[in-house]
Amino acid sequence: MTGAHRDGEGYREDWIPIVQDHNALLMVLEFPKEDYPGSSSYNQGNILDASGDANPPEAWTFNVVEALFEAVVRDTDSGQRDYALFGHSAGGQFVHRFMEFTEENHVRVAVAANAGWYTMPDQDVDFPYGLKNSPLSSKELREAFSRRLVIMLGADDVDPKDTLLQRDRKTDVQGDNRLSRGLNFYQASRDAAREGDDFNWGLMVVPGAAHEHQKMAEAAAPFLLSPR
Repeated sequence: MTGAHRDGEGYREDWIPIVQDHNALLMVLEFPKEDYPGSSSYNQGNILDASGDANPPEAWTFNVVEALFEAVVRDTDSGQRDYALFGHSAGGQFVHRFMEFTEENHVRVAVAANAGWYTMPDQDVDFPYGLKNSPLSSKELREAFSRRLVIMLGADDVDPKDTLLQRDRKTDVQGDNRLSRGLNFYQASRDAAREGDDFNWGLMVVPGAAHEHQKMAEAAAPFLLSPR
């Protein structure tokens, strides 16, 4: 899943040398801005409409990923039962919300890399910054914690003045840079998981990486290309 520029071709070029020696099918979803304008319809999965009202689940952008997987399996007569999902920057936002909100999916493992900000597991903060007034119940959140999600962060992705980093009152409470926001999201998620919950999320900080898709892709490859 691409960043805010929706530059699918560039992302594909970064991934080709990583997957070329593996028995893997690479698919890069671009979500062009003409069809999916703004962050609400892409980064946030189109859970809310332009007026801020909830869309029905069948209108969520997340459904495109599942539909594409099922179409490829059908058209290639494949026996594949699952897939790995990766997103960087705005794509990292998409991926972590996909794993939070998509109750039924075929994802084996997902990596959300260098997301700009997060939907925190906080029932007292309004969606999309938290879960208040969102369609995700406490029970469904616990089920989301059981899915395999890796929060991947660049150790040097710490520029608070990055022009692509959203800075406002609602996002700054998560931290003033992507690294601190990701660390806070992961810790808040661990804290939100109840005792006895199956918490299957992981955290990885990549040394020497800033807001760089290629370095994050290389670090994510062992998670994504492993059969289990």
